[in-house]
Amino acid sequence: MISKLGACKKYGLNRNTLRLWITKLSVRTLEGKISNTFFTEMDENGQNNALQRRIHELSKSLEYAKLKITGLETMIKLAEEDLKIKIVKKPGTKPSKN
Repeated sequence: MISKLGACKKYGLNRNTLRLWITKLSVRTLEGKISNTFFTEMDENGQNNALQRRIHELSKSLEYAKLKITGLETMIKLAEEDLKIKIVKKPGTKPSKN
């Protein structure tokens, strides 16, 4: 088996690019394996617990996203009021030609 550094030299790749490819391909491979075998190997109680954890994680993510949106909207509103700059365009307006 060829080492990572040897592969980089042989094919003229950047080490960071190779690391990125390995990471992406590893995650995809693991996702495929997990999704195919995750629920088949668990009993019904384990499935329920896993689903409940996933629901909790997604609820937290949604809560964080809503908080972030509220913060960004507030920041835009304050910037428009304080700096007197129109940031938000009215619906249906065409983009500027600049």
